[in-house]
Amino acid sequence: MIAPARRRRLLRAAFVGGLVLCWASASTQPFVAAWRAARAPADFTHDYVRAALWLHQGRWGRFPLVDVPGGNAGATGLGAPPVPTVGAFYVHPPPALLPFVPLGALPYPTAVLIWQGVTVALLGCLAWLLSPLAAEAGLSLPAPLLFALLLGWPPTLANIQVGQWSVILAVALAAGHRAWESGDGRRAGLWWGLGAALKLTPLALLPPALLRDRRAALGFVAALLALIVLALPIAGVEGWQTFAAAAGPNAAGYQTWTHNSLSINGLIARLFEGGAYARPLLVAPLLARACKLAILLALGAVALRATLRAPRAREPEACMLSLWYVLVVVANPLAWSHYALLLLLPAGLAVRAATARHDGVAQTLAALGVMLISIPQATLDYAAEPLPATPSAGLWLSLPLAGALLIFASAARGARTARGRDGSAGSTSSRGVGSS
Repeated sequence: MIAPARRRRLLRAAFVGGLVLCWASASTQPFVAAWRAARAPADFTHDYVRAALWLHQGRWGRFPLVDVPGGNAGATGLGAPPVPTVGAFYVHPPPALLPFVPLGALPYPTAVLIWQGVTVALLGCLAWLLSPLAAEAGLSLPAPLLFALLLGWPPTLANIQVGQWSVILAVALAAGHRAWESGDGRRAGLWWGLGAALKLTPLALLPPALLRDRRAALGFVAALLALIVLALPIAGVEGWQTFAAAAGPNAAGYQTWTHNSLSINGLIARLFEGGAYARPLLVAPLLARACKLAILLALGAVALRATLRAPRAREPEACMLSLWYVLVVVANPLAWSHYALLLLLPAGLAVRAATARHDGVAQTLAALGVMLISIPQATLDYAAEPLPATPSAGLWLSLPLAGALLIFASAARGARTARGRDGSAGSTSSRGVGSS
């Protein structure tokens, strides 16, 4: 019989080996792709061109729709590269323009350099926020080492490659959670509201805030409304109308794209709807809608039940929130591989709770989840080619989604722990300061 200490070492070695295998499965391709695209990231270009056009041609409170030809014509005039687009040229809520207005006044190369520099700096903040959590989960990763690892992690490279917001959102969620555990619900809500104003999907965190801490809910709504009001002089009400009109067609155009690897919508669309990038198992739009709704309702029900029943103790409550953190990602109609950055927090929380209560099953679920979300997009793409992807290739492309759902399952085990058996001995047992 293997001694417990030796068994733990073997399991940790197996996890590290599996993680390295998934991580390195595309060799140096993620680094090469990120390096080549970092100076002209496609998604950043959308934001930059939209803000620059408003500065040069717009009016206060007006947000005219920029179509693909008009957007690319504007990009050429601003020294930015044209962007191949399937859906709308620009699909972000109006508050997302706020950080780009000052960048839009700068030359494109300078703006890109600042954006990527801020991204790397915020990655350092994320490492600082997550390093103590890793230590509590039994993995000693000082912030500088964790920062170096995150800088070379495939989802981070994917974020840099396209100039996306996922590092910003990951920091907002992690900073909010740290505030929550310190008993400062209002500050937690402010951080989460900031994320929701920029990308909307963190709106999924409003239900637990409302049900567990009124001050967190007030902070959430205050931050969200403040950024909406700040954006009104730029985009006005028309900005929200434009966003609403473009969001649906944009999601429909991109939902079967190979990079939509963390979305429930992406998986179901590839299997039962099809499109330019996927050949479905069968074309059944009604079945597709029913499957999406059923899965989201089931996951939401698990999260809601945990929110109503989890003890007000550190580990069960952290696992309860982890369920909502995962939903922020998987419920997004378009969840590219870089969204995996948002899953580091719930994975760490689930492992911390499982370690505290010696739950090997939950540890294994979360470990497998981290492995799967670490698979580079290039590995997924290679196995799915040629396009349109076959149904089996569509399943392969959703391996990161399977990883996210494994993290969800691990957190669900921790959130359902009975009161008085939460395994949080030796740590903060409740958040008495911020609770209501």
